[in-house]
Amino acid sequence: MLNRSLILGLLLTAPFLQAQSSFAPSAPLDIPLVLSGTFAELRGNHFHGGIDIKTQGRSGLRIGAVADGYVSRVAVSPYGYGNALYVRHPEGYTTVYGHLNAFYPELEQWVEDQLRDRSKNDGNLYPSPEQFKITRGQLVAFSGNTGGSFGPHLHFEIRDTKTEEPLNPLEFGIEVKDTRKPDVRGLRWTAKDFGDAGRFSTGDTIKFSRGLGIDLFTTDKQDLANNNNGVYSIEAVINGQTFFTANYRRINFSTSRFINAHINYDLYCSQGVRYTRLYELENNPLKVTDTYEVIAPAFRASKGWITVAQDSLVKVEVSIKDYEGNSRAFSFFVEGQQQPIKYALDRTVLAWDMINNVSLGPIEFTIPAGALYERTYDFILGEKGNGQYVFGGGQVPLQTYMTLKWTLDSTQIPGVGWFLWEANHKGKKSAVTGARDGDVMTFKTRSTGTYELDQDLKKPEVSLLKATTYARSNSAFREIRLRAADDKTGVDRYSARIDGDFARIDFDYKNEMLKVIVPKEIPAGSHNLRVVVIDGVGNTAIEEYTITL
Repeated sequence: MLNRSLILGLLLTAPFLQAQSSFAPSAPLDIPLVLSGTFAELRGNHFHGGIDIKTQGRSGLRIGAVADGYVSRVAVSPYGYGNALYVRHPEGYTTVYGHLNAFYPELEQWVEDQLRDRSKNDGNLYPSPEQFKITRGQLVAFSGNTGGSFGPHLHFEIRDTKTEEPLNPLEFGIEVKDTRKPDVRGLRWTAKDFGDAGRFSTGDTIKFSRGLGIDLFTTDKQDLANNNNGVYSIEAVINGQTFFTANYRRINFSTSRFINAHINYDLYCSQGVRYTRLYELENNPLKVTDTYEVIAPAFRASKGWITVAQDSLVKVEVSIKDYEGNSRAFSFFVEGQQQPIKYALDRTVLAWDMINNVSLGPIEFTIPAGALYERTYDFILGEKGNGQYVFGGGQVPLQTYMTLKWTLDSTQIPGVGWFLWEANHKGKKSAVTGARDGDVMTFKTRSTGTYELDQDLKKPEVSLLKATTYARSNSAFREIRLRAADDKTGVDRYSARIDGDFARIDFDYKNEMLKVIVPKEIPAGSHNLRVVVIDGVGNTAIEEYTITL
């Protein structure tokens, strides 16, 4: 059994110890910091790697370097962090600024030159440590809404340079006004061995014997915004002995997808909210949680699963904190009582630590070892009709990719443009493209769901929005805007040339817009613009326009 006083001591002193670091960053924006997202907040298939700072609904706010350092990396992408800047600091940390509208002028010009020289529209660039030295407070970028952002804001991270692991920026003195306690918004219990679950409230008594797991829906709000953000720590205690803690101080990108084991995925699918499990599934190497082996006369806790002796009564206390120490506590009781077994002992099981091969109509599924988070029972499997097949129904999360091989029938050969529609538990469809070998299509996916085969034989639709240029925000460059859309497999690749020379494109996929960046050296007058857009299965649109600069 672990020493509880030591565990709690580490938890309570962690912010103080971090504050003693020589790294003391300033705020990246010269406005009151209001967060729309907190560190390690529970997101879709990952923990949030930083803090999201509101920019008053605007793009183009000046972003200052939080400390001395140098630009170590620049990323340009239509997805993820969008335009992102990485600054390495001598104290052993790297700061990250994401969803940027533009970089500061000298860096913006260098990025443009590098991408044009390489005939690339996006990618990662790595200047030498001597190229772009940065001083605290220096303008480094302008805020924006690029990449996978759905509203103007600044995504800000502090990483351990050596491990690349994101750390909680609030532990470094980044100040956010917060006097509000976390909220308890839902409580559920889950039976490990009996196939049962239920809802309860604070102060209730749950009558149960062994294998009881507690699921907690909790959020936190700061003073200046009403966003439901994540919490800083959770601790659960039985009769004074700690059996579960979660400390959202550091995350690891390699295990971030294990959030689907950290939350109750069944409840997420059925209710659309993320309940934190105060217990561990079989396959869960997360670093944000600690669960303990506790043995006492009246109860036992193994990896957070609670067992209570027959007719014994124990008190469970849970404490939730935000970074500022605002705390919400509640308690309930568990009384030992035998439960009937609901699961048949001879059920079909998919094991998490073995390769699972499943056949369904024309499809062969292969789930590699480690892809599942636990032994999975009652796996939804069957044919819906009209060429649709259900495998997991979108309600079984996967850590790694599984392989799906679909054998085409005689009516599908020698057709081209085949792809897979994958529908999640809500019925929302997304296209998955694959490779063809004879009459077999092979696909890779990290989602279970409902599948059907379809063809995309139509090229993307491309149209010029106007024949003159737009001013590029926070940049000396101009841009030409075109609409580019594809209703099935989506826009996959694109390129542009002005008078035969390469011109870089920024793709705003949220608005189906291509922004062709006009090189500064091109003179005024009429010019030829050639644009190529390719969808996920290779259908190609080639358009030419006369534009006026």
